[in-house]
Amino acid sequence: MELRNQIIYISKKVLNSIKNFEFNFETTIFIFDKELNVLYAKSNDENKDLSKLVLEESVENNAFILSSLQNTTVKTNNQISGKDFSVISSPFHENKNKELQGYVGIFTTDDSENFKMISEILANQISYELHVYREKLLIEEIIKTDRPSLFTRELQHKVDLRIIQNITQGLKDKEIADNLNISVSTVRNHINKLFEELDVSSRSQLISLHYENKLHEILHEVKMENRNL
Repeated sequence: MELRNQIIYISKKVLNSIKNFEFNFETTIFIFDKELNVLYAKSNDENKDLSKLVLEESVENNAFILSSLQNTTVKTNNQISGKDFSVISSPFHENKNKELQGYVGIFTTDDSENFKMISEILANQISYELHVYREKLLIEEIIKTDRPSLFTRELQHKVDLRIIQNITQGLKDKEIADNLNISVSTVRNHINKLFEELDVSSRSQLISLHYENKLHEILHEVKMENRNL
């Protein structure tokens, strides 16, 4: 999912989690990308064009530019369509490299400091949720990428066991290959790898090791059965 859609998805999740979105003042919360394009908005005011008016009419008093420069929450006073509004901007960042991702922008007729705190909390929450979401995507991608290799290792282990079983029966490479429906060269590759991994140099040593492990497993099972008596 591209960055824009990630921010929209997380912003909706965070803003829609706010219960009773009712204020005594005209209030709109905008989510902007770092180029100040509106990605999402939630409002108790019918006027949805507030952001455009502020960005067009108050460049010299632009909370977004100031908050970007100061890397903190900024509150400015603006007059929009004859009404006095407080405009609060809080930047949110990528948690790891602190790169700017966008802004929470609040436009409200309330002149108190309450919305500065709300703006900061929302920006921090969006940063955190974006981080968690991206980590989840990364984990899923790693698992998805590694799944074929996991499957290959499991399959290879099963082939190794069947080859060892055939060797204990005294079968030659060609006979083992026919039994497992694989090529003779594949059988030899498996055997060479088994020799290397198990630190043995002959089939007799491999068979001896196999039976030693089998004996160990049988003794362990006998011990467990005796404990349960």
